[in-house]
Amino acid sequence: MTNVLITDGENRSSLAVVRSLGRKGCRVVVTANRARSLASCSRYCSRGIRVPDPVWSGVAYGAAIKDVVDQEKIDAVFPMTEVSIYLINKIREQFPDAVRLACAGADKMAAVSNKSGLFQLAEKLNVPVPKTLYLSGAEDLPARVREIDQYPVVVKPAFSKIPQGNGFLSGGVEYAASRDELEQLYATSDVLQHPSLIQEKIQGPGTGLFTLFDRDRHLALFSHRRIREKPPSGGVSVISESVPLDAEMVDASRRLLAAVEWRGVAMVEFKRDLRDGRAKLMEINGRFWGSLQLAIVCGVDFPALYLDLVQGEKPVDVVKEYPAGHKLKWFFGTLDHLLIRLKNHHHALNLPPGTPPVWRAVRDFLKIREKNTFFDVIDRKDMGPFLCETADYFKRN
Repeated sequence: MTNVLITDGENRSSLAVVRSLGRKGCRVVVTANRARSLASCSRYCSRGIRVPDPVWSGVAYGAAIKDVVDQEKIDAVFPMTEVSIYLINKIREQFPDAVRLACAGADKMAAVSNKSGLFQLAEKLNVPVPKTLYLSGAEDLPARVREIDQYPVVVKPAFSKIPQGNGFLSGGVEYAASRDELEQLYATSDVLQHPSLIQEKIQGPGTGLFTLFDRDRHLALFSHRRIREKPPSGGVSVISESVPLDAEMVDASRRLLAAVEWRGVAMVEFKRDLRDGRAKLMEINGRFWGSLQLAIVCGVDFPALYLDLVQGEKPVDVVKEYPAGHKLKWFFGTLDHLLIRLKNHHHALNLPPGTPPVWRAVRDFLKIREKNTFFDVIDRKDMGPFLCETADYFKRN
């Protein structure tokens, strides 16, 4: 029996990996910043272990993970977030040779996580990207702002997580509707004192391409589109739908990942620009994604395939056939989406094109059973995680 450690048990992606590998016959241990987490409540979890929060206690977190690996005789470690991957890579050499880490090394992670480097690589490879300005810090803005001829613009820190002391400085995507807003953003944001990008805003549908990649080729592929998000203006997917693979996106992601000799899972995000019809690169995340469960229910079991790859037990066949039109719902995410829209129904929310009217969001929320529709957390054979999530939800609200 293979002993597997899954980190960051509070995440839905971690729960998907626990269920996948538990059903595969693995003994699964879950770590989180509390012993009872979403993923550790699964029937497929053998033990939940509390460890320090990686965002605030990096050194202590790394030491705790090393102790768990030794004490639980772990054979494979699945770090589930960018922060966990970063910290575990820092102690990579301390693990016994027999322990397999299901994550790319530090240099590979930096190659895809550094958005400035990634978009410049894409330009060299003729992969379409939004019009982009590269800033080394906020001090570059006065000289570059004159080059912007159209607003709104999208502002991204080069790194979403920047090591700082024993923790991390976090930053996400921001928008500026005018030059004044842009200058105010750079004057007040700590993360924008570091390298960043200013990009034109691309109008068009977003699509995620998910891959298990082995240096120069895709081993498994899956794609979905976001139907509903939280917040409604754009964010975490709460309803997603499997869609056929897009040949342009498959080729672009292959060229990008091959250029850095990537080995592991990755989520490559694109937007199809309504102006010219081209798929424009948005970002690459070198880890499992939030709607991982949709790929699994469609038959593309990325966690099981990745474990086979890192253990080298058998060749991994290329998997790219799956049913389109299957949907995945995150129950409490759809509830939050609906509540935000009801609360703000008199105000403009800058909703993405194609967002259904609020009455339809109400109707869809009330549909518990739909053909080819699955729930992210709810599983009648494994209800512990949903009960845990329900308790946490009402504690927070």
